[in-house]
Amino acid sequence: MKDKAGFTNTVVILGAVAQDNEAICRIIEKGPYRTETCLRISQLETILASDPCRTVILDVDSVPLDNRTIRDLTHSYPSTCFLCTSKEHFHPDLKDAISHHLFACLHKPVDPDELHYFLKCIRDNGTESRGPPAGSI
Repeated sequence: MKDKAGFTNTVVILGAVAQDNEAICRIIEKGPYRTETCLRISQLETILASDPCRTVILDVDSVPLDNRTIRDLTHSYPSTCFLCTSKEHFHPDLKDAISHHLFACLHKPVDPDELHYFLKCIRDNGTESRGPPAGSI
């Protein structure tokens, strides 16, 4: 089902580890969302081109991503909010992407309340805001 801006309530997860993807899907599907997973950037771009969604979660531990790739994704799909997940607390190699292009970074294992909070903020803000709500991080 699409909202009034033409977006589905689908959250797309880009990750190469099935167990991690399934854990995130279980959390997300407890809310009013559907999930779709993909293993490669090319699959993600195909999904986004055919079925716009509000939210994408990038597993930066399992899929090789760099600042340029993340920047290109956010510029190509400006109405989609991109989040990332990682077991690591710091990613100096992704400093630019984290500070300028990602809505939020979630530490694994993902906290269900934190994830649902961000999904609700994204849904409530629609396409008006690309960054996190003031004071949330």
